[in-house]
Amino acid sequence: MISRKFNTVSKEVVKKSIDEVITRIHEIGDSEVGIIAAQDIIDIVVQNVGPEIYNMGIHDAKKLLVEKLADLETDIDILEQ
Repeated sequence: MISRKFNTVSKEVVKKSIDEVITRIHEIGDSEVGIIAAQDIIDIVVQNVGPEIYNMGIHDAKKLLVEKLADLETDIDILEQ
């Protein structure tokens, strides 16, 4: 079995993604695409776009933590006598 980058995703999400790729390719052309080809398409997208999306998530989490830390700092300053 080929190890794919999206193996950490639930089987339901993988199946839904593959089905959507197959359906979309069928809608835009007369050709059929199989499960392996759909998985390859998903792999390409994950390799190229995945790191960017991941980094955006990390950036958003870091921003939220900085905001929460600033709020905590303010709360602590208020307690000072």
